[in-house]
Amino acid sequence: MNATLTASDTGRLRAAAVASALLARVLGPDPTAMVDPEILDAVAVALEGAGAEAALARFGNGRSLDEFIDDPAELAGRWVRWFELGRVAPYEASNVLTAAGGVTPRLADVAGFYRAFGLEVVDERPDHVVAQLEFMAMALMAEAEAIEAGDDEAAEATSRAIRSFLRDHIGVWVDAWAARVSGVDELVPWVPAASAAAEFVRAEAARRNVIPLSEAAVLPADAGLAYDEEADMACEDALE
Repeated sequence: MNATLTASDTGRLRAAAVASALLARVLGPDPTAMVDPEILDAVAVALEGAGAEAALARFGNGRSLDEFIDDPAELAGRWVRWFELGRVAPYEASNVLTAAGGVTPRLADVAGFYRAFGLEVVDERPDHVVAQLEFMAMALMAEAEAIEAGDDEAAEATSRAIRSFLRDHIGVWVDAWAARVSGVDELVPWVPAASAAAEFVRAEAARRNVIPLSEAAVLPADAGLAYDEEADMACEDALE
């Protein structure tokens, strides 16, 4: 199936990979990306190339992020207060209903996707939104490269992994998290990127006929502070 894709199709995959990587960067702890016009413009260009029209509309031309505040130190403080301290935790396990087995199986499954591509998360939980968007970027690029190389087996295996990751992980919770971000006044600078990430994931899932298991997502009003001791221990186990 993937072998029949054209150069324009693989070009879209490459643009999608870039968009996912750049959105991860903008949503990460380093606020300088949010006030860098070149990065913001690059996100918009990548989203357009990826055919993610709804995500591009959410993101705008990128300038909307720095209209609110352009002081990196202030942005860094807000990131710590709201994201790092877990008030609006950017983690999958904080935005889904906890199963009987707790968060450990979920974290282990996420880490397993990364290992399959030779990746690992350093100094962070594997279910962080940044890590998951970066994984999507790597997988999308790997799919494009396999198709261009005529490696049908690798292309199909990568496509299956992407579909599974969209269905079981990032597609499950990123909408709920973006909604929580949108509900906090101090997080207004992150709303375009968070909303664009949610739309980007939704579009990629739709292209692949994937319906994420979103019934597991925690509604914004129901989401409390992130993580307990079990989650921290599970993180350490998943990263070992």
